[in-house]
Amino acid sequence: MKNRQILLATAATLTTLISGNAWAQSGTATTADEPASDVVIVTAQRRAQDIQQVPASVSALSSLQIEQRQVGNVLDLQYQVPNISIATGTGTANSARIFLRGVGEDESRGAVDPAVAIYVDGIYMGRQLGSLFSVVDLERIEVLRGPQGTLYGRASNGGAIKLVSKRPNQELGGELRAGIGNYDRTEARGTLNLPLGPSTAARMTVIYKGREGFHTLNPNGDRAAFARKVGEQDMGAWRFSLAHDFNEDWKILFAYDATQDNSDPNPDSARPGNDRDNNIFTIEPLPGVTCGATSTSLGCFSDYRSKITSEGSSLTLDGKLGSFSFQSLTGYRTLKDDLGSRIGSPYFQKTDQDQFSQEVTLSSNFDGPLNFVAGAYLFEEDVVLNTTFVFPFRVAVKTESLSGFLHGTYKATDRLTATAGVRVTKETKDFTGANLGAAFATNPAFQRTDSRDFDNTSYNIGLDYQINDTMMVYGSYANGFKPGGWSPDCFSATACFLRVDEEEVRTIEAGTRLQLFDKALKFNATYFFNTYDGLQIGATVPGLGFTRFNVAETEIQGLEFEAFWRLTERFSLTGNLAFLDAKYTSVTPPQASALTNAGVPCAGGVPTVACALALKLKNAPDYKGFVGFNYTRGFGPGKLIVMGDVSFEDESYSLVANSPINALTKIDPLYNARIAYEFDNGISVALWGQNLSDQEYWRAASAGSFTTYAAPPRTWGIDVGVKF
Repeated sequence: MKNRQILLATAATLTTLISGNAWAQSGTATTADEPASDVVIVTAQRRAQDIQQVPASVSALSSLQIEQRQVGNVLDLQYQVPNISIATGTGTANSARIFLRGVGEDESRGAVDPAVAIYVDGIYMGRQLGSLFSVVDLERIEVLRGPQGTLYGRASNGGAIKLVSKRPNQELGGELRAGIGNYDRTEARGTLNLPLGPSTAARMTVIYKGREGFHTLNPNGDRAAFARKVGEQDMGAWRFSLAHDFNEDWKILFAYDATQDNSDPNPDSARPGNDRDNNIFTIEPLPGVTCGATSTSLGCFSDYRSKITSEGSSLTLDGKLGSFSFQSLTGYRTLKDDLGSRIGSPYFQKTDQDQFSQEVTLSSNFDGPLNFVAGAYLFEEDVVLNTTFVFPFRVAVKTESLSGFLHGTYKATDRLTATAGVRVTKETKDFTGANLGAAFATNPAFQRTDSRDFDNTSYNIGLDYQINDTMMVYGSYANGFKPGGWSPDCFSATACFLRVDEEEVRTIEAGTRLQLFDKALKFNATYFFNTYDGLQIGATVPGLGFTRFNVAETEIQGLEFEAFWRLTERFSLTGNLAFLDAKYTSVTPPQASALTNAGVPCAGGVPTVACALALKLKNAPDYKGFVGFNYTRGFGPGKLIVMGDVSFEDESYSLVANSPINALTKIDPLYNARIAYEFDNGISVALWGQNLSDQEYWRAASAGSFTTYAAPPRTWGIDVGVKF
């Protein structure tokens, strides 16, 4: 609390004393909206830059690309970005399990932190739960791959995803859009931008999405009366923002957003070890499977309900102080999740989370070779989890993190630039956990009260060289860390809320950024090599059940290619291709036993340690790619836009132990297409389809139990809209 007061007082004092425009991270980047220019402006390094000039691994989608590629939420980035794997979590339709370059986090219950950070208009999202909110009036999406500890801080060892909203402006206008599709899809969205005076403007967006489930619940025997559609979507969200310009140099922006998501969690398929009482049924059109009284086979599914409510507000102040730009960013968010089983054995889980963050930054605008950005950041979070499953549990985690950072660039020559940065973090976590079952509530072995401090210094250094106006090469070294935590389960005295140590990463990266044929072809290539000490893993461990632990050392290396080629004024191609080699390089015997589930996937006579070192990291396919085209031409009183793409990936495992065999995810190429006509008067109509070949494939639903869920089948829809 004291740290919060200090930072708030600093921001308020600077605001009051100085009435003197900052680089605006949420400001307009109109060039990104114009397809003819093919320029995307990003703020990955906390300064507005052409993406081709950024010496780091960054992918970005403009607002136009978000619309045309049918990116409705973070999950839809699955094939738009190299080396990313995204799935929903168990028991909720709104929890993102994001893996970047082979590293991510399955656990969403608050006792450990994500590995890939999500930022909404600069505000860090502390939990994976609720992070699959729908895209609402975005200016662009940026995906930063690799550790981002220096500029973005805690829990970003895998990378960071930035969602940047459109800012209110002085033009009266808006947009209305509605759509229908198969599975009774209904979608409606409206945006209004309203000037309120010469220096003030407001903007509001409302969105609703609904559809029936992709599958029919078809229970056996005495549960037949519970037949119904499962996996339906029912989500509404809105966002309001108010901007005011005090003068040419000082601006302020207030934003508020709210989401109510009553969508069904994905019906996950049971594996051996999950019993029928955990709401297991057969779902059509899969082959009918009779679920036994206890152990079940592939084809039996669970049935849950979920209600997620999230709200957030932020206040951003940008200003100029002579040769410096100042920004204060204050954010507060709350999240409530009510998850439960519809029938069968009781499973109830309630999550309450609230967070506060305050950041102040000062960046230089010098004419000379040296420029920098410096800042201080405070993050506070409270998470309370109440679970009833076999036994009732209660977990409460309180986090306070304070950090300061400095990042600078020095142009040694007109072509050579050196970069260096450092962030110092001090973090405290307080944990209270209890198994409240009648037989355990007074047993101290089933209770834990703990407090931990984490101190870390992350840094990065790099060089980039502009060979000519169309080619840049760079190299960098960086490290990062992810705070430790606890395993949020307590089923036995030997596996009760076990500690998880912090995770550290060291990375080497080199790449080139090319613009050829009069900048019609943009081609980016990147190589990286990451070494993780204490990689945090979740798995089912013999004798302990599902728990979390650290792996001594892990190495991940890969290649990433991205390209955009405007062959003519009307026709363009885009694509990416990524290769990944992820392996454990050092494990202790207890870690090896945990990774292999006591040797389940090991051949006879193979030592457990050697077997563990041969495992593939989960959610880390050896290769993955995407190719798409866009054809746009004038036609009558408007223009015709035809788009299509194909995505593909190698097989990968969804479980740490690489077993059972149905934990292997295999996906044939997926095809998507969209054809639209946009009238000159602002009216548009679009017909689209996804997974056109109707491929059936599975995604991991849980890190600990043997469950997966069926990915969406072929879907199609018609959208109409008007811009005014």
